[in-house]
Amino acid sequence: MKNSGRALTTLSALIIIIATLPLLLTGCPRQPAERLPTTTTTRVDERPALPQEINGLDQPVAMAFSPDGRIFITERVGRIRIFEEGHLREQPFATVDVPRLRGYHETGLLGIALHPDFETQPYIYVYHTHTRDGRLFNRVVRFRDDSGGSPSPEIIIDNIPAGRIHNGGIIVFGPDENLYISTGDSGQSNLAQNIDSTAGKILRVEPNGDIPADNPFPNSPVYSYGHRNVFGMAFHPETGVLYITENGPDRDDEINRIEAGGNFGWPIVTGRAGDERFIDPLTTYTPNIAPTQAIFYTGDLINNIRGRFIFGAYNTGNLRALELAGPGNGRVERDEVVFDANRPIIGVAQSPDGAIYIANTDSIRRIERLED
Repeated sequence: MKNSGRALTTLSALIIIIATLPLLLTGCPRQPAERLPTTTTTRVDERPALPQEINGLDQPVAMAFSPDGRIFITERVGRIRIFEEGHLREQPFATVDVPRLRGYHETGLLGIALHPDFETQPYIYVYHTHTRDGRLFNRVVRFRDDSGGSPSPEIIIDNIPAGRIHNGGIIVFGPDENLYISTGDSGQSNLAQNIDSTAGKILRVEPNGDIPADNPFPNSPVYSYGHRNVFGMAFHPETGVLYITENGPDRDDEINRIEAGGNFGWPIVTGRAGDERFIDPLTTYTPNIAPTQAIFYTGDLINNIRGRFIFGAYNTGNLRALELAGPGNGRVERDEVVFDANRPIIGVAQSPDGAIYIANTDSIRRIERLED
């Protein structure tokens, strides 16, 4: 996430202290964790109760809830884990090859999404870094959940530029049932303005990897460009518009409202530039907070944040809630911290029963009540 100037120093120091990181890994995987029983709470219909906490994870990044009550979890070390029936499965659902790099880096297995028609199209999509001919690339693959056996990956999109830093990596299906993919500039900032590159972009593809006919650039997966390192995406539940969190250099973390074909300025400008060539962010953060994954909260369990844009912050270890207003929900009416985790927050997701789940460096926690 943060890798420039003061933000790099702050985040790197924090990562070293904690010994793992969010979408950023340290390298060597630990031994597989033992299955740990977990305290559970509310049942959802007839499905198993959801956990209060999931321990025994090695650098969890993102999670997805399946209709049958399972929780799919990505670990940066390359494992897709499943929590079901009160336990974290000892054996991973699937593994992917990820680079084993020394020192600070942001590569690995990152985002996850389930096919929007998962019950009839049981595909699990993940974004990960891999190595080919000594070079780093990012790609999206999918696995079919065919119960039993070891699933094989099917490549959806490949050859996304990768680097030790700025790999983006969050994926989410939109209301149009297309897959949206966030990519970073891979440490090569000039690529963000290059429409022929998939680095520093929001990409949009069909579930099988084909390019939608109505993408803004013909025969291209590029949906928007001029991004530095996007690590949170969520669609407004009423308008269907995409909002993102974006990590700035030594200032100006951004929350952006995405427009098809829009140029968001990096590396020419950061923050509110007032330049008609670029789309300004809704709000910015200086000093850097390192915004991470995001949701629009649509549950009934925590009524006071319903409809708000909720996202995590790695540097400050809290959840923020934005209330949007104005034409097209293009203005931030209120911005407040609603939960302090006292640890870096990496993953953010909403469960079927309306709780919020957050991932930190080695566990996942359930939140049912926010700070007064």
